Amino acid sequence: MKQSFAIGSLIFLFFSCAGDPVESENNPVVSMVDSVPIIDSMTYFNQQVEENPGNADWLYQRAVFLLAEGEVDRSKYDLEQAIRLDSIHLDARLMYANLQLSLTHLDTSKYHYEFILEKDSANTGALMGLSKMYALVPNMAAANAHLSQALRIDPNLAEAYFMRGIIYRSDYYETGRKESWERAVSSFQTAVEQDPDYYEAYIEMGVMYDQSGSDLALEYYNSALDIYPESQEAWYNIGMYHQNRRNIEEALSAYRKINQIDSTWADPYYNQGYIHLVITEKLDSAIYFLSLATERDPNYFQAFNNLGLAYELSGDISNAKKYYQKAIDANPEFDLAKENLNSLK
Repeated sequence: MKQSFAIGSLIFLFFSCAGDPVESENNPVVSMVDSVPIIDSMTYFNQQVEENPGNADWLYQRAVFLLAEGEVDRSKYDLEQAIRLDSIHLDARLMYANLQLSLTHLDTSKYHYEFILEKDSANTGALMGLSKMYALVPNMAAANAHLSQALRIDPNLAEAYFMRGIIYRSDYYETGRKESWERAVSSFQTAVEQDPDYYEAYIEMGVMYDQSGSDLALEYYNSALDIYPESQEAWYNIGMYHQNRRNIEEALSAYRKINQIDSTWADPYYNQGYIHLVITEKLDSAIYFLSLATERDPNYFQAFNNLGLAYELSGDISNAKKYYQKAIDANPEFDLAKENLNSLK
């Protein structure tokens, strides 16, 4: 059984593209750039860059668009070109530093954040970037110091409160200090007070309350769904919330919702199989869902092992041996499957 998950990483990208795709009667798909509809944004940006070869801002704008499209290398190249053309284009440099941080190139990101702060000491984006960088080192004292500086500049900076919550949460997981747990929740709560649409903060609070056994977890997961109704993360956490409390129909319903959103993700199928194997003892249903999980992830050794167990309980020893062996092939260090296989010899 896979456990519920949260954002977890201390790295977050805060890039925004020029505009989201919108529909119109005459143009089924257009993009908005500076409030001007552009049918093919990539063509538009390419044209602007070609016609304005010395303009760093067009390179920066194209980089924003490319990153939104998942073109990380091309975006990084455009940002490097923009910085060469205009070393004090701080937006381009900040985006480049954030991108380097996301790739865990800590020294490079630190250099660019510090360059930005030399030019603009009140740049909260650079201060937040340094806070995340120091949290990864980890140097939590330095991370907190940069957060405090950012909040002195902007007391309503939701991102800073969220990051502070991440730091306190990490300390709680490491030390078990109740004070750190309380400060983490308080920081996440302040983040949503400053920004009621702060999805990640609702998820983090949900996970923390879930782990403490509090029913408040469901309230925060649902708040996250109010913002992103098709969030697979939120639906998965809701499924685990109900599964751990033996609310079987509610758990299965949440996993089915994920299947509707994304039929390629193996974990919801695995969890449905686990429920039918361990809780409802419907072995045919367990085999069905566990098989779906292995189809989507051919290396899902836990699913292969549970398939073996389902077949063993069904009396089909031949298939039980087959799937225990598949689990071992997928993960030769998986001792449970070895024990299960050896018990049938």
